[in-house]
Amino acid sequence: MVKSYKLHKLAGLSAGIFLLILSISGLFLDHDKWGFLYNTTFKSVPSHILKAENRLFNVYHQEAKNSAHLIVGGQRGLYESFDAGESFHKLSSLQILSGADFEKQLYLATSDGIYIFDTKLYPFALQGKYITALSVSQEKIAAVVDKKEIVLLARNSTKILQKNIAKIDASQLQEDIKLSRFVRDLHYGRGLFDGDISLLINDYGTLFLVYLGLSGYVLWWLIHRKKKAKLSRKLIKTHANIFAITAIIPLFILALTGIFLDHSGGLAKFMKSVTIPHTVLPPIYNSLQSDIWSIDYDGKVCRVGNRYGVYASHDFENWKLENRGFAYKMIRKGDTLYISGMGAPNRVLKNGDYSLLPNTPHMFKGVIESAKGISYFSTMHAAHALPKFQDVTLYTLLLSLHDGSFFASWWVWVNDFAAFGLVILGITGVIRWYRKKRSLLQ
Repeated sequence: MVKSYKLHKLAGLSAGIFLLILSISGLFLDHDKWGFLYNTTFKSVPSHILKAENRLFNVYHQEAKNSAHLIVGGQRGLYESFDAGESFHKLSSLQILSGADFEKQLYLATSDGIYIFDTKLYPFALQGKYITALSVSQEKIAAVVDKKEIVLLARNSTKILQKNIAKIDASQLQEDIKLSRFVRDLHYGRGLFDGDISLLINDYGTLFLVYLGLSGYVLWWLIHRKKKAKLSRKLIKTHANIFAITAIIPLFILALTGIFLDHSGGLAKFMKSVTIPHTVLPPIYNSLQSDIWSIDYDGKVCRVGNRYGVYASHDFENWKLENRGFAYKMIRKGDTLYISGMGAPNRVLKNGDYSLLPNTPHMFKGVIESAKGISYFSTMHAAHALPKFQDVTLYTLLLSLHDGSFFASWWVWVNDFAAFGLVILGITGVIRWYRKKRSLLQ
């Protein structure tokens, strides 16, 4: 039988470098608000990675009277074209997260408050705030700060009329979810507790994994070369301690959910067929106070979209589930509200009734009205002209390293090998730690 320390060493040496790539890239990807992820760019990358930059665009605006005039925005900034997308010039480096047009003006939710584009870009309100969604009505603007706080503004004076947290009563949150949703929520650091706690738990495990990987390689080299015994003993003490042991729990969650996500295409039918009852879900599913992905305000009724669905309120305090299914984006065009789903069907609210929106791209980010009819802006189906880049952002580079697409489509199996290696390291590490503690007590 293979001894635990040999198995531990073998798993660490073979999977360690891949685990370092996954842990470091995952740490940064979890904090996708950091501006330097989009301001730092790289040119010497595989050509197929360049197309992945399109996913960073969030806003697509086409002027009704002049279809050749385009405004496109995303995490890389705001761009303008006067020739139907043949060429673009950059207007700003602000992170553009969402947009809404009203009376020939384009309102933009950015990493630095709300901006307006009307022949030029200028700040409007809530500067310094990270605005994740907004909706514009005749007299008021409803904005969401960092997926948490709803701020109601006067459209003409920018006066703050109201601030609220969408405290949805637990009776309206008794929804079951599919395994596919739960796996993603856990892996992305939003599946355990409300606020940033789930993300911090991921960070805790990830940072320890980085340290354990680096210290493990250093230990192997020192022991192999039979040098600096005192340093080796100190490293062993810091390499194996109670904090490292507790970090194994979030690391196991990340490893197992990562394997599911690596094969989400092949496992899609299975993951969607398994339903997890609300009674066994973690605490966050009884709150979802930091889970506002979209908002709509028509002047009378405010609607917010979260992972459960669309919730409506007349007073910003009492919320009622109105339509089920993850409401990723809500885009209003006149009296019609378009709802883009994430892992849920697209639908439309018109004349007080919800109906499915067939033959539309999954997770579309915009609705464009033109003389040719309605089209849907989606970065997954590049049917609209976008700026072409000869470089990629640090975010896209890290994402391609994390999901393996930087190397090849088969790299997911290497990631699986690393995840399996992490499980072996965790089990053998606990065994060795426990044996050492027991020997010291005897």
